[in-house]
Amino acid sequence: MITEFENDFYVIPSIREIKNLSSTLKKDFPYVLLSNTHIGNLKSLVDCVHSSGKKAVVTVELIRGFNLDKDGAQFLKQMFHVDAVILQNPLWTRFLKKLGIYTVLRVILMDSLSLDNSIRIVSETSCDAVEVRPAIYGLKFIDKLRKQRPDLDYFLGGFINSQETIKQAQQMGFKGVTLSNKSILSDEQLCSFIKQVNKRSTT
Repeated sequence: MITEFENDFYVIPSIREIKNLSSTLKKDFPYVLLSNTHIGNLKSLVDCVHSSGKKAVVTVELIRGFNLDKDGAQFLKQMFHVDAVILQNPLWTRFLKKLGIYTVLRVILMDSLSLDNSIRIVSETSCDAVEVRPAIYGLKFIDKLRKQRPDLDYFLGGFINSQETIKQAQQMGFKGVTLSNKSILSDEQLCSFIKQVNKRSTT
């Protein structure tokens, strides 16, 4: 049984530049999303995250030099030791989940057609969670997705540029948000908010 993301709500920082990793690991983020990595440095980055007592999430399509097939999927678990993955290809969610990796399917809403396709894919998927992007449409259409699969966790991502959006996501029942906005991530009020969320989740 996969036991990731058991608390109520998470803010997951997305690290695009390695130079920002060490400062992020000093903050109260239980999970860190490693974006824009390479197979040559992925293991060392995951090890660094784990040594800080945190868990590592990767976006499969953004791992340079990586090919998602059966061997690649097993490498994610056995060699790189990632805790969770985000991917856009729904065909691999079942296999990754069987390996014991928490699997998040990313859907991107651009128009009514992409919304209909996303609803269909989500209704058929065997993932653990869905990340909905961009945030403005995720907030607007989450009920349509959740109606199809109320058993899944839902995350919000893409163009999150205010604390109000994060709080709105929490109020609407999202499991968390993925966030790359440096100014928000470094804001003291957000850090205080995260501490309050973590405290409530562990009591």
